[in-house]
Amino acid sequence: MMQPPRFLHPPNKRRRIVCLGMATLDQIFRVDHIPEAPAKFRANDFIVTGGGQAANAAVTVRRLGGAAQFWGRVGDDPVGDQILRLLSDERVDIQHVHRLPGARSKTAAILVDARGERLVCSAPSQGYPPDTSWLPLDEIEVMHAVHADSRWKPGALALFDAAAESKLPSVFDADAGEPEEVLAVSRASTHPAWSEPMLKSMGWGVPETALPRVFGGRNKLCAVTLGERGVVWFDGASLKHSPALNVPSIDTLAAGDTWHGALAYALADGHDDARAIEFASLVAALKCTVFGGRIGIPTRAQVEAYEVT
Repeated sequence: MMQPPRFLHPPNKRRRIVCLGMATLDQIFRVDHIPEAPAKFRANDFIVTGGGQAANAAVTVRRLGGAAQFWGRVGDDPVGDQILRLLSDERVDIQHVHRLPGARSKTAAILVDARGERLVCSAPSQGYPPDTSWLPLDEIEVMHAVHADSRWKPGALALFDAAAESKLPSVFDADAGEPEEVLAVSRASTHPAWSEPMLKSMGWGVPETALPRVFGGRNKLCAVTLGERGVVWFDGASLKHSPALNVPSIDTLAAGDTWHGALAYALADGHDDARAIEFASLVAALKCTVFGGRIGIPTRAQVEAYEVT
């Protein structure tokens, strides 16, 4: 007899999740290796797709069966048009995206090598002010969870404060920025998960030493994602480890974004922290088996097919 799915509940009530932060346009080149010296060389494959931590998290939520809203800013330029079209094609709700007159939307050129590792060169956005006054924070009370990346910290803080008032889980993708600023936003969320380089930048040693020090504020847990070495987290009392799924790695681009989006979905769906982390790691691992960054984010059907095999 086929076993029931371990994680995904029947989609009889669509979970509503806000993902706030960055959206980009990614130009991805597949190469044999990432060169160490200046050279001309030919790519094996090339695609253009959407990117950005929060935008990819929203796509993850949507592909898993949730209702995702993306709250963020893009310029009123052709790149911004394409970013929003790609999100709309994924049926992500973009009605609360703020178009900024005269601003330049963010784009990136990315090399992905035969090991699935990547080199990212991002063109910075221009003209993105920190203003949060336009955010529709009154809509948070009808959500099931929220997510924010670290690229717009005032927006993340406003979102997490509103989520706390509604007693919602809040996932923070802590991967970039000034360490003390990232720490302040991290402690405003319930479920921050740090990248290993960002956690190291705090100067507090290995994850097992650093996590108890960054834990605080509203945190229910504080985690660090370690790629193929899995996830380590601290729940205020003890350290725990969840191993990564062993899969052939084709492309790690957007794996962390996928992990955070899947974590937000699992928490919104009522899973406890350990099972939510295990689920997020499964979804992120499946993403790594497909080239193309966001393109590889698995659907609900693909996750269910893996669960029951």
